[in-house]
Parts: sequence; C-alpha cells; structure tokens
Amino acid sequence: MNRYSLLACAVVIASACNQNPPEGYTGGDTGLALARSSRAKDSLVMVKDSLLALKERQLSFQSQMIGDAATSARLISEIEADLSKARIQVKDDRKLESGVESASDKLVLVQKKVDAVLSRLTASETRIRRMREDSAARTMLNATQAAQILEYEKSISELRLSVENQGREIALLSVAVDSMGRENVALSARNNAMSAHEDSVFVAIGTEKELTAKGVIRREGGTLLLFGRGKTIVPARTLELADFQVISKSRDLTIALPQTDKEYRVVSRQNLEYTDSLNRKHTMVKGALQVTDPEKFWAPSKFLILVQR
Repeated sequence: MNRYSLLACAVVIASACNQNPPEGYTGGDTGLALARSSRAKDSLVMVKDSLLALKERQLSFQSQMIGDAATSARLISEIEADLSKARIQVKDDRKLESGVESASDKLVLVQKKVDAVLSRLTASETRIRRMREDSAARTMLNATQAAQILEYEKSISELRLSVENQGREIALLSVAVDSMGRENVALSARNNAMSAHEDSVFVAIGTEKELTAKGVIRREGGTLLLFGRGKTIVPARTLELADFQVISKSRDLTIALPQTDKEYRVVSRQNLEYTDSLNRKHTMVKGALQVTDPEKFWAPSKFLILVQR
C-alpha cells in the first residue's frame, strides 16, 4: 500500500468519525474508540495492519542486510586466507608439477567463493533498490533508519571492491600457475629427453663384410711383408648412429644374436665379465648376450659391435 492509499483510508476514517468521543467515553483517543461505525473501525484496523506489515518488512529487511553483510565479510575473510595459502604454494611449488596442479585446484575453489559473495552482494543491492523504489516504505523511514540504509550501501560497496580485488588477484595467480605448468611441461620434456639419451646404447651386428661396408669396423696392424695378415678388426674411428640399432641400457639386458648357431666376436670395448658368458676371458659369444651389470658393461663404450665369425 503506497502513501496515496494511506491518505484515502484516512479520509474515509475522518468522514466516518465524530469530532467528539461517544457519550460516556472516558479513555484515550485510540481512533477505534472514536469511530462510530463498524466500517470506520474496519478501515482503521486495515490502516493499522498495513502499517504493522510495512514495519515488519523494514525490520526483516534490516535483519537480512545485517546477516548478508556479516556473511559476506566472513566469506571475504576466508577468501583472503585461501589466497594467502595459494600465494605461498605458487611460490614454493614453482618447479613441482603436483604443486602446480594443487595450486590450480585451490584457485578454482577460491574463485567459486568469490562468485558466491558477488552474487550475495548483488542480491543485497537489489533489495535496497526495491525498498527505495517503494514510496510507502520510504515514508516510514525515520532519520536513523535512512542513515542505516546509507551505511548498508556503503558497506556493500566496500565489500564489493574487496572481493573484486580478490577476483583480480586470483586471475593473476591463475596466469602464473598456467605459466608454471607450461614451464614444467617443457622442463619435463627436456628431462625425459636427457634421460632417454643417457639410457640409449647402440648395437651393430653383422658379418665382417657387412660392417666394413657400413664403415663400422676396419682392420688395423699387421705388416706389409705378410700382405696384411695379422691385422685386427677394430671399431672405426668415427661411428654413425644410423648404422646402429638403438636399445635401452637399463631394460634391454638380453641382446639376441641373428643366428644362434654362429659365434660372434665382441670387437668393441665392452667387458664380458659383466655378462653371463661361460668363457668370459674370450670375446666370443653365441646364442644371446645376457648383460648382468649394465652400468659396468656399457661404461667403456655406448657402442657394441659384434662380428659374425
């Protein structure tokens, strides 16, 4: 009911009432006592109920505003605490992939709290706007209540500014976390590449003719008088990776030989002491070569050359 409706009710009440109290009435002027007709009494009751209802709405509004302000302030305090933890975590876990993921998850949760506070503040602003647009409600506000409304509006503005600043900080931290994630991916790729490089060893198996043609081996030593006899097969001075098969030093401990009935001579610098070879003092192997200590076996050279006899 707006103020024009209230005025209309007052006019009806005034026309239905005497200027003086009823004969024999000695009480105070309550309005209802002065009303002569039941219609006037009903009108007064309606006005009174309307005023009470309006007052209850104001009290309810004030209670909601106080509750909203307190809840929003508490949530903003929680967000600030979460942000403090996120700042520390981003700083401490810059090189840890699991830390980056944890910080990212935490920022997502904090952003949800920020969104919830902004939604709550928007609802509070809507309630204040509706009350200001309600002409009847405005006429019922006394100076103290009007000042409280202004204070609520100021508090909401300050809370909104705080939570918006927190939202901006979350965005900046999220960018930092994303950057860290990309750095960690690149670092992990480099580490994997280095690990793969360190674990890679190279094997060439074949006849003397095949390996000589590839430039993997050559003969050295001997004398001209013996027409080249007495020369020893040794690895070439320069070896090309394309002429070798790449295997894993740590995983490929069994090196199968192409022909199990043939013997193969180890002409590279590996030591058969670190294999299961039955005759470790010689360089001949047959069937397969089982490495028992890969670190020591491959320590002299990452290139293993086996020549079929």
